[in-house]
Amino acid sequence: MSTPSPLFPSGAELPAPTTGLALAGLLPFAALAAAAWASPADALVRPFALGMLGAYAALVVSFLGALHWGMILARPLHDAKLQRLALLWGAAPALLALGALVMPRAWGLLALALIVILARAMDGLLWPAYARAAHQAGWPDAERWTRLAAAWLVLRTRLTAVVVLCLAAGWASAQFGG
Repeated sequence: MSTPSPLFPSGAELPAPTTGLALAGLLPFAALAAAAWASPADALVRPFALGMLGAYAALVVSFLGALHWGMILARPLHDAKLQRLALLWGAAPALLALGALVMPRAWGLLALALIVILARAMDGLLWPAYARAAHQAGWPDAERWTRLAAAWLVLRTRLTAVVVLCLAAGWASAQFGG
């Protein structure tokens, strides 16, 4: 059901397609940031690429929040405070991203980069808490949840770094690109 990945420390597991799909999800970020830099400032490609970069980032951060809803809906926690925080946070990235999309384009991209960083920080808070809650509730697969949380955070850190660099490149293209 799960396969060890060479990207993670020994014993860390994620479902088999997770890493490949996550890495494939970086391609639009890289392609759109590159397209923004490769096109002349007066060409139609740059504003289109920057708009798509912002829209794609908003979709991705919405998905990252939705993962927390999925977690809670799949297996409710016995910790009401943690469950409430997870549900509230699960909706927050989409709302924050919407605010970033209505900002001037360059600053919206910068805001989206900050939202991606905030989403990683919240994952760092919530996923280990889910693993602890699994142990406290006596889930038979609690140890797997601990490994899953650790592996997910390693992957999220790497993905976050690439996404933030692409969004920063888009911001710089909008601000300084010739």
